[in-house]
Amino acid sequence: MKIRNTFIIFIVSGFWHGANWTFVFWGALNALYFLPLLLLNKNRTYTNTVAEGKNLPSLKEFYQIAATFILTALAWVFFRAENLEHAFDYLSAIFSKSLFSLPQFSDMRLALSTSILIIIFVLIEWLGRENEYAIEKLGLNWYRPIRWVMYFTIILTLFWFTGQQQQFIYFQF
Repeated sequence: MKIRNTFIIFIVSGFWHGANWTFVFWGALNALYFLPLLLLNKNRTYTNTVAEGKNLPSLKEFYQIAATFILTALAWVFFRAENLEHAFDYLSAIFSKSLFSLPQFSDMRLALSTSILIIIFVLIEWLGRENEYAIEKLGLNWYRPIRWVMYFTIILTLFWFTGQQQQFIYFQF
């Protein structure tokens, strides 16, 4: 009963996100991710903070973080794809021999600045992992001008990386 209900909830959430089979597949894939927890009766409501009281995660925790990220990223391929064929083509390109080659960037400055921002945001998330929101206590005790420079930098970064206007996807219904 629990398994059936979990699949129904996730598939309905896929339909809710859009009128395309990619969203349904995304929902079903997320339901499959929950299947081992349900079958082994390990579905829990509370989990410990990763590396609680330590600077670095244990090897097991690092594996769990990496597995969660990879599975989530794979599911998001279906969420963002135009159709299922496009999603599977994209996944096959990811897992081709190019996976082990260095990426080619057309704009190295953009690639470097993006990489730096990713590192900064991962550090912010890691340092704030014990708070409800990672950034909630970051910088509160900083000297006011430094704090405002940080706020201004975040706002400029948001404008810098803003893409073109996207169509409101729920309007398709």
